[in-house]
Amino acid sequence: MDAQATWTLLATGAVLALAGALGGIARTKAPLAWHAHLPWNGIAFGGVATALMAAVHLFTLLRGA
Repeated sequence: MDAQATWTLLATGAVLALAGALGGIARTKAPLAWHAHLPWNGIAFGGVATALMAAVHLFTLLRGA
């Protein structure tokens, strides 16, 4: 995996983590709305895991250069 793909994964993970956090907040404000039934905790976890994996991979790429 090259640096461009790693940066893309890092940005995607950050967006997913932010979306999951905002979705969790929206769920508490409107618990019966359509978006309250989406798995916001899972989306946030997936985003944080993706961002962490990309950050570690980016660190190894930059350390090797």
